Amino acid sequence: MKRLSLIFLSLLLLVSTFMPTFAQSVYGQWSGDADGYESVVLRGSVAPLKWDGDDHPLLFNKEDGVWISEPINLPGGQKVEYKFVYDGEWMPGANLEYTTPQAGAYQFVFHPENERHVDVRPATEYDGELTLQVEVPEATPDWVVVTVGSNMNNYNYSITRMNKGEDGLYTIHLKGPAGEELHYRYALGDSKYQEERDELRKASFSEEGAIIEDTVQAWKGIPIASNVSHDFNHSPFIPSENDDVTITAEVEHNGPITDGGIYFTTDRASPEGARGEARVGQAVEMNIVSTNESSHGYVTILEGTIPAQSNKTPVKYKVDVWDEDGEGSQFADTNSLESGAATEFAYYVDDFKSPEWAKDAVIYHIFVDRFKDGNKDNNYDTVNVDEIGLEDALKDWMGGDLEGIIEKLDYLDELGVNTLYLSPVFEGPYSHGYHPIDFLDVDKNFGSLDVLKELIDKAHARDMKVIYDMVPNHSSDESPFFQDALKNGKDSPYYDWYTFYENGSYETFYGVESLPQLNNDNQETRDYMLKEVIPFWLEKVNFDGYRLDYAKGPSYSFWVDFRHAVKQLDEDYYIFGEIWDNRDKINSYAGKLDGALDFGFHDTFKSTFARNGSMRNVSNLVKDNVATYHPEYILSSFLDNHDVPRFLYEAGNDTNKLKLASFTQFMLPGSPMIYYGTEVGMSQSGNHHDYSDWKDRWYREMMPWKEEEQDLDLFAHYQEIISLRDTYSALRTGTFEEIFVNDDVLIFEREDKDSRLLVLVNKGAKQTFDLAEVYHQDRLTNVRLENALTQEKKTTKKGTIEITMEAQGFKIFEVSGKLVKGEEKVDYKKYEAGVLRGSEPLSWENNDQSLLFDEKENVWKSEAIELEAGKLVEFKFVMDGEWLPGGDNLTFTPDVDGAYQFVFDATVTKADVRKLDEPGIRGNGKALETPVRKGHKMKLEKAS
Repeated sequence: MKRLSLIFLSLLLLVSTFMPTFAQSVYGQWSGDADGYESVVLRGSVAPLKWDGDDHPLLFNKEDGVWISEPINLPGGQKVEYKFVYDGEWMPGANLEYTTPQAGAYQFVFHPENERHVDVRPATEYDGELTLQVEVPEATPDWVVVTVGSNMNNYNYSITRMNKGEDGLYTIHLKGPAGEELHYRYALGDSKYQEERDELRKASFSEEGAIIEDTVQAWKGIPIASNVSHDFNHSPFIPSENDDVTITAEVEHNGPITDGGIYFTTDRASPEGARGEARVGQAVEMNIVSTNESSHGYVTILEGTIPAQSNKTPVKYKVDVWDEDGEGSQFADTNSLESGAATEFAYYVDDFKSPEWAKDAVIYHIFVDRFKDGNKDNNYDTVNVDEIGLEDALKDWMGGDLEGIIEKLDYLDELGVNTLYLSPVFEGPYSHGYHPIDFLDVDKNFGSLDVLKELIDKAHARDMKVIYDMVPNHSSDESPFFQDALKNGKDSPYYDWYTFYENGSYETFYGVESLPQLNNDNQETRDYMLKEVIPFWLEKVNFDGYRLDYAKGPSYSFWVDFRHAVKQLDEDYYIFGEIWDNRDKINSYAGKLDGALDFGFHDTFKSTFARNGSMRNVSNLVKDNVATYHPEYILSSFLDNHDVPRFLYEAGNDTNKLKLASFTQFMLPGSPMIYYGTEVGMSQSGNHHDYSDWKDRWYREMMPWKEEEQDLDLFAHYQEIISLRDTYSALRTGTFEEIFVNDDVLIFEREDKDSRLLVLVNKGAKQTFDLAEVYHQDRLTNVRLENALTQEKKTTKKGTIEITMEAQGFKIFEVSGKLVKGEEKVDYKKYEAGVLRGSEPLSWENNDQSLLFDEKENVWKSEAIELEAGKLVEFKFVMDGEWLPGGDNLTFTPDVDGAYQFVFDATVTKADVRKLDEPGIRGNGKALETPVRKGHKMKLEKAS
């Protein structure tokens, strides 16, 4: 039977959600209509965009079938990371990116049928224009891209491209305010390849639009290839001392590329070299694996091998390629022509292990200024709530301090947590501590170094670990280092501690001018951070590890050195990162860090428990985590923290939802984290959606200490689940096996050598489970369950055990005896009856073309139907009297006349059409291009 067509009809497709930036799976349906969503909002990295709130909603444009934002003013030459949130769910995958070609207003467009399509449209009307026309040196290769860097695009030399005419001149037409000057230089796609020119060129926008004719005399450099990319493509990704490491580079080029080289060091020095000769470190050659033609030239893959190194070795390396008959070389990934400006790649050789205590940790996250005021005498900058009101007070200092935490150590001990995680207490202008002025001191509003040491000593006496929130990515603009650099420019010893641009601006954390980003790839900056700051808090102050703020900021090379510096002090120090991104990005820090915050967990649990999403989302999250992350890479789970809304608030203040979510959190793999106050029912006094700035103030209110303001039943619940985790090591480091899942219920096992546990979570209505049925067994024998919370015992009766789950209920049992999960019995038939309907020769009205179930193939089949070659047939299936959902009709066009059979596989919801004069060959088919997405559910119509 000739394969002709296969079409997916109706799928509940696994779709990823993302909180910036994390992806995990959710189930949903999209109706196929673009306006099937209730709402679409835009969030992003560059002000006025933000990663929280709904300040930038999109409106649906029926004519084009897309959602469009209002015009948003953005700076020029800035890379904007952004995402859409539809009906409260983050779109899947990594952040989308767009670099603004010039300052102005832009509209972001969301395409429901192609949600990752980048469509950002200029929305500013200018009354002036000009045309640049430039003649370039004869030696300029035809394949290069000539670009313009200007005051309009923040001197970004990669985004404003010129067009080459038949006359060999490069031209671009620009618009801007009439009368304003354009200051600019030409380049070959990057600032490294600027024209040789000291002063900027100048031209003015006018209503008439003058043509400016320029000539470039020489370039500072000419690229050898269009792009050389390595992007940390080394294997194995986490090498041990027995592993040679294979390095792979991809080169897009037009001219010849014949060779490649790797320059590496093992002593923390930065490698240097070119064209196969090492100046610092050692060199190994790369060989060409393949060369293929592409639409823009050629793509060549090269590979080389760095030999195995001993454990505890930080390996740093750079990669270049060249043509043996040419001059110079080009380095990956910066595409620089000089080794000094090349990307420094790195990995750490070790038998990767994280500290054992961190796997057992139950972490309590304290936002110091909001926890407890233990000493009124250090309230130097504290505001009076009664005088200015809560919403303003929450933007300032409110009196929480280190002595307050000491005062409440008994409370934390009673709760049962074994690890404290403190927000930053650096000297700085803000109560949150993330604007460090002095990296080696405590702000007077929090107390002093002596009080901090006292807190840690007293926590250690209770067998509690204490983690510090380190901020290695940036400083406050009030830092003396930055102020010196700002004042003295290149004459400052700290100028290279930051990254300054030719227009006087500087690299910042997400565009926040008060947070200049540290250049941790500058050796002096790195030495200060790793040799002074890092050991200070670990050795002198006695912290047990670091939570690392914005770990995506510093380079991987920095984190390799960071790991080496920390682990040389003590292997037991724990380092985990805030990597707010998708799962692959978070995983890329494994082997450099011990673990990371699980942002996907937060997104999934809020969606599932607070907003009544499917429990399948939790199942997918856990399975994807297990499949992706190294077993030693610790994921810290959290329901809320200082950067996201309170879980209880998002759950409509329904404590049952919080109990269910927190119980599940503590039963699953990972290190659970509790944000201060969550355990006593802390919610929000204000709706963060009502505010355009300082939204996070409502996530950071003062901890309630009066018993009448605390939910003591919830506190007891947290004590109970912490005790469970402490009692059973299987809940901390045991295996995970899913037994059953549907939209409301998740049943799974955790097991290690000491115990086997069965966990049931039900967020729906009351129901009873037949354990034999759940485990796909005909009958159970000699199985015993003991409820770990109530000590209730259950044994097999009549070949099974029945477990009744209350609405929004959960249970955990110790398992003994023979309880084995069998193969799931698949209902291939699924329906009682089926009908095929369609266009001629079928009918949309009657039931003449009934389907019969073939028990050998386990599919539904029509009778033979005569079709004409080239005549399109539209069709659909009606099963048990209801049209199957799926948007548009299915279509099939036969190549030849003949008898055909329509086949429907109900288990995977797919169809094919078979020509009956070629028996014995099963059709496989082709999937629909448009997946089903979350939105309005399909409407099923009764067949007449």
